[in-house]
Amino acid sequence: MSSSSEADLAFACRDGRTLLASSRLRAPMALVRPFALDDGGQLVQLITIGPGLCAGDVVRIRIAVERGARVVVTTPAATRILSMDTGRQAAQHVDISVAAGGTLEYYPAVTIPFPASAFAQTTRIDAAPESRVGLLETWAMGRISRDEYLQFRTLSSRTSLYVDGTMVYADAIELCPGRDRVAGAGMMAGRRYVASGFWHGAALPPTADDAADEADLVVALGQSRPGLAFLRAIGSDAPALDKALRAATDRVAAAWNRVPVTLDRFRC
Repeated sequence: MSSSSEADLAFACRDGRTLLASSRLRAPMALVRPFALDDGGQLVQLITIGPGLCAGDVVRIRIAVERGARVVVTTPAATRILSMDTGRQAAQHVDISVAAGGTLEYYPAVTIPFPASAFAQTTRIDAAPESRVGLLETWAMGRISRDEYLQFRTLSSRTSLYVDGTMVYADAIELCPGRDRVAGAGMMAGRRYVASGFWHGAALPPTADDAADEADLVVALGQSRPGLAFLRAIGSDAPALDKALRAATDRVAAAWNRVPVTLDRFRC
């Protein structure tokens, strides 16, 4: 049975503390209570109640961050895209707006597509020039422990960042294992996970390990333009990938002069 779920969240800053000014959620989407951060920010966990996204499910997430508010949005567990009949798919649409002086970090847990599943996602961020925005997503190529590598039908994701109405960043993932040689060189190269992200308003000091290739893990972290950093990573060892992603978010936090948030304590 398909469903349409929504989450509308608005964050404001009052007396130096970020608060969830308004929220509207429609099941199966739910919100774990907000957690106050030491720097006056706030962390919230979005969760979809149930086993995962089914054929026909549509999730809509809208987040607005006002001036001075600092927000971290994550999910407590992986998003599972369940198996479905041919011709059906699940979809998720994320729309984010961040005002001048606002900060939003959107770091959902890994998304796992099951065999025969199809998933399409769009993410649009509208940011003021003086805002800070971070997004980091990880995709599994199936349930690795069950040897379901690349058994999904399609995985599609489109991400765009607009600053003052002008597109400054765009990213796309389009995987169709039944049509293309996704596992081959130039694509996944046999690896089991892919991660991508960006940070607007971040100037990262150069280091010797901005590009790392250790065993099967390949990570690139750099600046595509002043004030805009990006990350790309592929690998098969989930703990090693998680460590690399934590190192990247820690570097951004240092550039923003903020205490890094340990997401592990908010995840199952």
